[in-house]
Amino acid sequence: MTEKDSFTSQTKKTYFTLIFDCHPEDIFPMVLTSATQELFGCLADEDVTGESPYKLLKKDDIIQDIKTRAAVSDFSPVKQIVLDYPEDELLLVYDRDFTYEQCFYLVLTPEAKDRILNPPEPETSQVLENVVNKTPEPKEWISLGSELEIDEESIKETREKLWYKFSRVRRKFGVPVCFSDRNTADAKDGYLECASYQDSRFSIKQMQRDCGMQAVPRLQSSSAQTQWYRNIFTQYVPRELSDEEKENILQFESLNNFCNSVTPRVLQALQQEEIMNGFFDDWKALGAAAEDGDWSGKVSEGLMLYQAFTDQKYTKDKKISSINWHPTIYGVLAVALTEQKEERTKDSTTFVVTPSVILFYSFSDPSIPQLLLECPDDIFAFEFCPSDPNIIVGGCINGQVVLWDISAHVTHLLGTQPGSKKVSDLDDNQENKTPVVRYCAVSALESRHKAPITDVQWLPPTFEVTRSGLPVENKYNISVQVVTCSPDCTIMFWDLRMQRLLSHSATDRKQSVDQKTQMTPYSVPDTFKHLDRTWKPLFRVLQGLRDGEIVHTDWKLEKDDSGRLQSAKPLHCFNIHHWLVNTVQRSPFYKDIILTTGGWNFAIWKEGVMDGPIVLSPSSEQVCTSGCWSLSRPAVFFIGKDDGSIEVWNLMEKTSEPAQVHAHITNAKITCIKPWTASCDLSVKKYFELEEERLNDFLKREELWAQQKREAEELKRKTVS
Repeated sequence: MTEKDSFTSQTKKTYFTLIFDCHPEDIFPMVLTSATQELFGCLADEDVTGESPYKLLKKDDIIQDIKTRAAVSDFSPVKQIVLDYPEDELLLVYDRDFTYEQCFYLVLTPEAKDRILNPPEPETSQVLENVVNKTPEPKEWISLGSELEIDEESIKETREKLWYKFSRVRRKFGVPVCFSDRNTADAKDGYLECASYQDSRFSIKQMQRDCGMQAVPRLQSSSAQTQWYRNIFTQYVPRELSDEEKENILQFESLNNFCNSVTPRVLQALQQEEIMNGFFDDWKALGAAAEDGDWSGKVSEGLMLYQAFTDQKYTKDKKISSINWHPTIYGVLAVALTEQKEERTKDSTTFVVTPSVILFYSFSDPSIPQLLLECPDDIFAFEFCPSDPNIIVGGCINGQVVLWDISAHVTHLLGTQPGSKKVSDLDDNQENKTPVVRYCAVSALESRHKAPITDVQWLPPTFEVTRSGLPVENKYNISVQVVTCSPDCTIMFWDLRMQRLLSHSATDRKQSVDQKTQMTPYSVPDTFKHLDRTWKPLFRVLQGLRDGEIVHTDWKLEKDDSGRLQSAKPLHCFNIHHWLVNTVQRSPFYKDIILTTGGWNFAIWKEGVMDGPIVLSPSSEQVCTSGCWSLSRPAVFFIGKDDGSIEVWNLMEKTSEPAQVHAHITNAKITCIKPWTASCDLSVKKYFELEEERLNDFLKREELWAQQKREAEELKRKTVS
């Protein structure tokens, strides 16, 4: 053997020894030269491939190669293993993927050869299916803080979504749209400025602030001497008259006359001081100082709940459509309820319909209605007659006009009916004793409005209108005519007098008011018997408006070419509101100022100014459902919203936003606002009368106590003596 062959053999032994520990014990990775592969018929990728990697080699051929080629043979490292192999054939495997870091490996044991050539069969599908379908059991979660990082990185919606409402007038529905470019300054309200403002719904709070601090020693100043150069003290005594001087002064006649003259006034002043606070600012309490130029006092604009009225029998599943204070009876108001509901009873197939009524409530007993007005249908609006509060007119949902006369029940409302109990003395049967007044007249069906009556008003007692719409003087100063309006685009004028006696029946009407109301056998007043079921409007004015326009027109009828009387054309028409107008009200202080509400805004108009409203509010988030002027302050008015809130506006302070907002006063929308102001003279008079009675009672009790004290002292002296 040459030195080279010896080195090669030694290198192979070392190499195979190093890789022997990296494979199973029953195989031996090895390198076969191309000559060896050709000699044994195992050329890579020809005789053996990745799909057919097995080759059986005869044991004798391997031994003969070892003998022939000696140490140069590729099988020399496994010579002893081949000699000890019990079978005639050994398995050679082509390792295409170099799993054991060589291209071939020789299987050294028969068991390994059988395992490779005959691999074990896989487990049955049933067992595998059971293993696969086995539900894994969840392991206990151990938080390491990763969920906080994921939550911080996730995107969340923190800002409320904006809600926009877009609308257009009905007459433009389906009209082709034509877009064009224009300058925003060419048209009024051509653009909308969204200026920044402070939102009262939320505020940003400062949670952390960096600031520098430094500790300093506590300082204190003190002194033991006065600031004068020398100590000074003063002592004084009051100057008093001697007894002789007092006697001389009391003998003066002028002093006696002065005391006698001022004593009644001093006693009266002491009495008033006992009754009321002499330093109370009455002018400031009236709430008029701020608007008359005195801005020093802050006027209260808050609204507080004073009284709530509930009645489960009549108000359940109803909503209030209109409300009015009784013009003359203190603390009494009337409420109209709408939306009657039909409920199917459980034991029958009939429908139970809640009757339509107008309820009269009193502050003395808010839980039980004091009077019920029976209605032919739901009432959307009603008003008391200004010349006779016992006469009430109302507008129905079916378009009819209804009249009531409550003259026979005024004593009951006043609470002074002879033999009646006080309202505060409740009993179980009082609810059944509530008087029911049936309507005494209803307009004819063929002459009614074709839609619900949304408003009804009495004409002032100073004038009346003729059949042609011409206003004339009312010589009898009694309101006898009514105006109604409806979404059917008509305004109707009604007269309470008989049609053929319009000229002189006002005298009869005045006499009937003074006389006692006659009653029919069915307890129905006979006041308007001549109008029942036959009442027709005096004339009507047609106005085709349903999209929120404000129209200025004359109700005087004009003749057309054929000679027929027709409504005059509107003088002006303004498209200001986005939907139906629900309030048109004059200011109680300035008769040429008008408040209108509808849609998402309100407007204030001045008669004579035909360019548009003098004040137009910005569009709000909620629909304006009602509006009303304040009866005590000219610049203050109230706006009811669809979400149940009320806004208090003061034009003397600001016109861009309300002075105060009272949110969620009710769960439903505000349908009607009617302020009421009691007579100040009446209230103050009652107050002083009550306080005067209280003072008289106190003086009587004081005199009685003094008499009892004297009697007790006299009895004590007699007992001692």
